[in-house]
Amino acid sequence: MVAVARRIATRVLHRVAHDGAWAAPALDAELRRATATRSDAALATQIVYGVLRVLPTLDATIQRKASRPVRVDSWTHAAMAAAVFQLLHLSRIPAHAAVNDAIDLVREQRGQRVAGFANAVLRKVARERPDEPRPPTSLAVPAWLDRKLRDSIGDLQTEALLGIAGDPRSVDVRVCADTDLEQVAEQVQSERPEADVAKMAFSTRGLRLTGVGDPRLLGPYLEGKLAVQEEGAQVIGLLVGARPSERVLDACAGRGGKTAQLVEAVGAQGEVVATDLHEHRLEQIAGELDRLRLPSSVLETAAVDATVGWGAVSGLFDRVLVDAPCTGLGTLRRRPEILLRSEPGDAARMGERQRLLLQHAARLVAPGGTLLYAVCSPLREEGEQVVAEVDLAGFRPVERVPFGLKSLRFGSTGTLALGPWVEGSGPWADAYQVYVWAHVGCLVDRSPPQR
Repeated sequence: MVAVARRIATRVLHRVAHDGAWAAPALDAELRRATATRSDAALATQIVYGVLRVLPTLDATIQRKASRPVRVDSWTHAAMAAAVFQLLHLSRIPAHAAVNDAIDLVREQRGQRVAGFANAVLRKVARERPDEPRPPTSLAVPAWLDRKLRDSIGDLQTEALLGIAGDPRSVDVRVCADTDLEQVAEQVQSERPEADVAKMAFSTRGLRLTGVGDPRLLGPYLEGKLAVQEEGAQVIGLLVGARPSERVLDACAGRGGKTAQLVEAVGAQGEVVATDLHEHRLEQIAGELDRLRLPSSVLETAAVDATVGWGAVSGLFDRVLVDAPCTGLGTLRRRPEILLRSEPGDAARMGERQRLLLQHAARLVAPGGTLLYAVCSPLREEGEQVVAEVDLAGFRPVERVPFGLKSLRFGSTGTLALGPWVEGSGPWADAYQVYVWAHVGCLVDRSPPQR
């Protein structure tokens, strides 16, 4: 009988490759379906993310051991890649267990002939298994991406971004402003005595949780006291600097992680307008506000293509946040499946879209207001180059940070770079580029663009 963890891992890897699924929700769904034990869940997670982080090297190993070019279906590929990862990187897994389960999984779905091919290749890999298999220490990325990263952020920062921390995977959460941070930390610790609960270095409302399992099962989450949100995203929300009674635009709101921060900041007398290209994402925000006990009456949503115009969105705003759609390459370690979907021209294509978004968003900033642009990518084409090319007449760069974030610094190009290389960041920190401007004049047409 195939081990539960290996079956789950293969199903998830197949869904990621065949259906374009994201690994995290696909894994969550499979774990729930299988009612997996904690040890099964831990092994399945290790296999899924391990395979996705070093898939090019696993594929190269498979190809070397095959007598002909390997062209297999996505299920067979998932089963074989999972087995090779275990053979090369997980010392506690017996070779026969990894190989036999993979062959059985292939036989179940693809028959004996394909299983025979998988068997021949995997047994060759097993015969040359390292004496002491070790977990990988770095992501395996295509050569074109390695060059782009090094050209954009240099060798040391590229190695930091691609490095796979030896620390256990952590989860970042943001504690609601009306809730005592210390009490939430104590509550989590009492529910999960074996977990590590630590305050964050930058976000004043953040906790980093290690070994808690699914944070959505914690009491404070169920009671609406916290939201799951990576520290970099929390910092961006804080940098907006929203204050009570202000009018704020979240121009690329997605599912509203930062929108909730902004609603919390402006209070019941303020107004937050959240826009996104995809209406189904915006529809999820009100439910999250209710869970967090925040006033949904403060929120308005609008599905618009802001690269073209603002539709029904009118008037000016005290604060405008453009957390722009991007390649997401700053999240590679948490979401390594991005590597399966990335192409050399993606950053330039996204950079042009970001330039239009930023240009149009600037027209909605009231005199004296603030404009913040952020991307979760370290590539120059999505940050520095976009800012260099956009016309922001009447705006002045802001290079000071709010109280509580004093340890962060803007660089010589006006960039606030967040990432694993920033002292105090967690070992799994995402990489962001952030720019902030103040509207100091009326040197450009302030009217919103029309469709």
